[in-house]
Amino acid sequence: MITALLVIICIAIAAGIIWLIFTKDKVVARTWGIVGLSFIIGLTVFGYFFMQSRQTPTSLRVVGYASKLFESDLVKWNLTMQRNVSHDGLKDGYNKMSNDVNAFKNYLEEQGIPEKDISIQPINSYQTNDNYGNPTGYALNQNIFVVSSDIPKIETLALKPDFFAERGILLLNSNLAYLYTKLPDLKKQLLSEATKDAVARAQEIAGSGNTKLGKLREARAGVFQITEPYSTEVSDYGIYNTSTRSKSISVTLTAIFKLK
Repeated sequence: MITALLVIICIAIAAGIIWLIFTKDKVVARTWGIVGLSFIIGLTVFGYFFMQSRQTPTSLRVVGYASKLFESDLVKWNLTMQRNVSHDGLKDGYNKMSNDVNAFKNYLEEQGIPEKDISIQPINSYQTNDNYGNPTGYALNQNIFVVSSDIPKIETLALKPDFFAERGILLLNSNLAYLYTKLPDLKKQLLSEATKDAVARAQEIAGSGNTKLGKLREARAGVFQITEPYSTEVSDYGIYNTSTRSKSISVTLTAIFKLK
């Protein structure tokens, strides 16, 4: 009905413009010609968007989701040992730090940690000052990394500071980072499950609208969120939380399907 009315109006305006072309009053003809032409353009634009709004959608966009709880299979123990020495005791401090590190390395091996799992970094030193900026000595520190699949043993050692207390070693930093070596395979599994979820959602929506679902036209995966279990934390750039042994991984997948 509306389409037919638009056609009739356009024909009438076109006829009016033709009449104006042959009229003797050129000023009136030019003015009304511009008005009529503008009106036709406006009706054309309106008609296009009106027809677009009446067309049946040809595609369906849905977002699939998948998540899974899993346990880390690798732990990285990062620790920093420190000794403070006097201004003229730098050489002695280096010797003591070297002895501390070697003793700790031997202690780890006695506990069943192989040498290949232990990484020792070079010593760092910096000058210390009092509240007035006067030099008081030096602080020496050394980073050690222990990477192991024996998570319970590393946790026990990290939570038992007896070794350091008995030797008067200052432990400047000590933390555990929990990792998962099969993460690429787990991500593939999650993407597959998210795709299946997207298909199920699309089928449900298409069925409710009395349409048939066609082929998958486009799929785009979001970033992975690896957090502690039951966390609500999300990030546009993804998350990889290494602070907990148990973890949760989730991902979304945006899919566009054809409709039949």
